Amino acid sequence: MHKSEIFSLGFLVSNKSKTYFLVFMVETIQNKLRDMELVTQHLVQPDDLNYHNNLFGGKMLSWIDEGMAMYVMNKIRYTNIVTMSMDNVVFRSPARAGDIIQIYGKIVKYGKSSVTSRTLAITNNPQTGKMSAVIESDITYVCLGDNGKPTAYFRNFTPTT
Repeated sequence: MHKSEIFSLGFLVSNKSKTYFLVFMVETIQNKLRDMELVTQHLVQPDDLNYHNNLFGGKMLSWIDEGMAMYVMNKIRYTNIVTMSMDNVVFRSPARAGDIIQIYGKIVKYGKSSVTSRTLAITNNPQTGKMSAVIESDITYVCLGDNGKPTAYFRNFTPTT
C-alpha cells in the first residue's frame, strides 16, 4: 500500500441481540503532513533518553516549543513571543536512540496578539524507513510589546491564510 493512501480497520462488536461490524478510516502520516511544513529535525542521542531508553518527553516538548516558536516568528516577522499553551499534547509512540525526530507545523489561527500553530512530530528510523507519529499538539504563542504586555503584531505582517 502506498504511504499516502487511507485504509480502513474493522472489527466485530456484539451485544445481546445484534452484531455490528465497525469500520474506521485511518489517516496515514503522509496525509497528515500534506499541508504542513518541515520545521526542524533532531537525532535522538543516548543523553536524550529516560530510564526506559525512550526519548524523554520533556526533551521532545522543548524541541517542539523552540522549533515552532522560530517557525511562528518567521511567519509573522515578530520575535518577542512567548508560549501561552500547548493543548492536546498526546504522546503516541516512543522514540529511541538513533531515530530522527522530524517536527512539522502549520499556522491554524491568527489572533490580534496571538498565533496558534498545529504541530506533528514523527520518528523516522533511517535504517528501516519506518515513520511513526510521536506527538500532535496545538501551541498558542502571544506577542509581547516592550512593556511585556500582549500587543498586536500586524504592523509588520498581513496574514495569508
